[in-house]
Parts: sequence; C-alpha cells; structure tokens
Amino acid sequence: MLQNWFILLPEICLVSFLVVAWLTELLREEKTAKTFYSIAQFFLLASLSSTILFYNKSAFPYLWQNSSFTTLFKTFVYLLAWAWFYLSSKWFLNKNRPSLKFYSICFGLLFSFSILASSSSIITLALIIPIICYLHYLLILRHWDIERVRTTASTYAWCSTLFCILLFVGVSIIYFQTESFEYLKIKQYLLMNKTYTFQFLLGILFILSCFMFLMAIVPFHHWFVAFVSNGVLPVCGFITLVPPLIYLCAFINLISKCLAPLSNFIVPLISIFATLSIIIGALSSNRETNIRRLFGYLSIYCLSFAIIGLQNFSDKSIIASFAYITIAILSLTGVYTVFLSLKSRGDYLSEVNSISGFYTMRPYMSAALLVFMFSLIGLAPTLGFFGYLSVINNLVSSNEWFRVTLLLGSLLFVAGACLQIVRIIYFESPTTKFDRTDKSIYICLFINVLFILISLINPAWLLHDALVILGGIS
Repeated sequence: MLQNWFILLPEICLVSFLVVAWLTELLREEKTAKTFYSIAQFFLLASLSSTILFYNKSAFPYLWQNSSFTTLFKTFVYLLAWAWFYLSSKWFLNKNRPSLKFYSICFGLLFSFSILASSSSIITLALIIPIICYLHYLLILRHWDIERVRTTASTYAWCSTLFCILLFVGVSIIYFQTESFEYLKIKQYLLMNKTYTFQFLLGILFILSCFMFLMAIVPFHHWFVAFVSNGVLPVCGFITLVPPLIYLCAFINLISKCLAPLSNFIVPLISIFATLSIIIGALSSNRETNIRRLFGYLSIYCLSFAIIGLQNFSDKSIIASFAYITIAILSLTGVYTVFLSLKSRGDYLSEVNSISGFYTMRPYMSAALLVFMFSLIGLAPTLGFFGYLSVINNLVSSNEWFRVTLLLGSLLFVAGACLQIVRIIYFESPTTKFDRTDKSIYICLFINVLFILISLINPAWLLHDALVILGGIS
C-alpha cells in the first residue's frame, strides 16, 4: 500500500499545489501572480522529477499504466507547462489580474492529463475525459471581460456534453461486446474475432469522434478557433500548446494497445478527418486578419499533419509524427511568446494590421518570429525541416503518394499565410507604438530560437533518446 503512494507521487504533487495555493490565498495578505507561479513551479518540478523516477511503475495498472512512452510525453508536457506558466505570470503582473484560478485549473488539467496519457482501460477514458472537458470549460471562462468568450464557453459546454455522452455509449457498447474494459483484453478479443457487428463499429466511431473533438479536428474545430481569437493569452497559449501532446499520446495508446486489429477500419476513418483538417487549416489561415486566429488554424494544421503521418501506427510512423508535433509545438510556443510582446498602451494586440512595420520597432522580436514561422513551414536549416522530412520520408517509403502530394500542396498555402505576416511586419509602415517588452521574454525567445536552429549543428541528438523509447510502442 505504501509503495502505491510513492508511485502516485506525481499526481499527489499536482493535487498538493491546489491545497497549498488556496491556503496561501486565505492566509497570506500580500500575494501577486508571481507568488502563485513560484508555488506552481515547485510542485510542477516535483511532479516532473517523480514522474521520471517512477516512469515504469503503476499503482493501478488495470486503469492506467506508466511506461517509457507515456513518461516521454509527460516530460515534454510538464516542461512546456512550466515555461508557459512563467510567461503567463508576466501577463498577470502586467494586467494586475489574480492568477490563482488560472493556475488551479491548469494543475487540475495536468492531473487529468497524467491519467489520460497512461490510460490502459476504456473506463478510464470514460471517467477522465468529462473531467477534462469541464476543466476546459472553466479555463475558457477565465477571461473576465469579453461576452463573446462566454458564448464560446457555452457552445463548448454543449458540444463537450454531447461527445462525452457518445463516449459513454461507445464504451458501453464495447464492454457488452467484449466483457472487458482493459485495452489488452479488448485487443485479444479483436484478434480472436474477425467479424464485428455494426453496433460495435459504431461504438468505436463514437470514441474516436470524442478524441477528434478534444483535438479540435475538423469538423469539430469551431470552439477552438472562436476562442483563440478572443481569449486572453495565458489561457489561449495553454490550450493551444499543452493538451495536443497528451491527446496524441492517449490516442496512440488506444489504437496501438487496444484497437490495432481494427486498423483497416480506423486508419481510413481518421485519415478523412485529418485530410479535411489539413485542407481547412491551410486554406483558412490565408484569409485571416486576426493573427491569433490565423495561428489557431495553423495549430490545427500541425496536429492533423501529425495524425495523417501516423499512417498504420507502425513504429516508424509514430516516431515521425512525434518528431514533427514536438518541433511544431516548440515553434508555436515561440510564436505565443512573441504575442506577449505585441502590446500597445497596456492592451495586447491581435489584428494582423496592428503589427505593420513591427520590424522597425522590434527588430530582434521580428527576427525571432521569422525563425518560428520558417520552422512551421519546414524551411531549412530550421528544426521544422527535420520534422516535415521525418513524416514525408516515412510516407514515401510506404508509397503513400496521395498523402505526400496532399501534404506538400497544403504546405504552399501555409507558406502563403506566413509570408503575408512577413510582408506586413517587414514591408509596411508602422501604425502602432508598442510598449516596452520585458527582458525575460527576450531570454525565453533566445532559448527557443537556439532549439529551433539546432539543426544547423545536428538535429538527431535532440530526439535521439525519444526515438529509441518510441520504437517499441506498437
């Protein structure tokens, strides 16, 4: 029993933050956004350390099971969350806003993400995903000002309720058919039975559609795009950057360890969703005047690119998709860091036209944004080139020429959207006087740019250990 408590230390650290943070709120008179960030930093790093320490141990293996694979994803997510919490604290200090609820909801999500990533049972999915949806709803409401965000939150609440119901129905159908909730037992059932009823396939479809909704894949993307164009930066950045890695991890786990025998049914199905998302994401980004909405579509494009690269969920395709999505999120993190500098008279700007001539006033910031966009469209010598190459090379080796053509063609439209921003920043006259940028943002940008440009030296070393870990997932 005592051993189980030690194994649960990562989750205990995340929950402990909530207790300590709220006690600080009640007992301490002088507190700022930096106060709660300092507390968050301690418990997040403690959770990260214990996650690595107990990477292959599980207290409840029949519900969720840790492995090198899940630990890799969690490690990236915790580091990403730590970096974004630090940057978010600057926003809260600048706007003089209370940050306790933001950090509390985010830690609740990180706790839920930890369980979701390691899920080894469909009942775990059915229980934890509704909690994630509810916390997402609360996080979307952390805006305080704009009524449109409340409308978006209401729409998200109704849609998430519908998909959670579909998830429950899908899990119930699979249980009654297989008489088990565990991934491995369901996989054994599927291997022994080669014919499946319409109801069983419908249950699989319901579960997959719930994942597509969580990942904001077309046609379930409207809530995400509507929010990122109106929401506050800390919340928009967290929802855009942190959840995708966990959702992709849980999705790969579900398919590889549970539904792999149904790959002939699943792969074409998710390919349709991913293809639509790539087309809509690439085309829609070209006509956007809201820079956050533009990069919202690009984030949908990037996640869909990773999904379509999964192909048949082989070792090579999983490695390629992981490499791509990690690099893409690293680039998007840099973009959102630049967003924190797009400030005039205390207000954070979001319209593309408002940053015209940005280069003349913030040359280093503009250069950093240029590097991040080049990485997003896969231009050498940025690390993004390595990400795109890993996916496309894997598809070429499998003779998936239609997908290769689709991805390369869509990339031209993504490049067009990025070049539009380049034109406005570098070749138009400035119309806005920008506020002074915090030095810590420059430091974060410098570190991020170093990672993005690391392919100038040797891109393989950055992901070498990750590739070894991912090699045995399927």
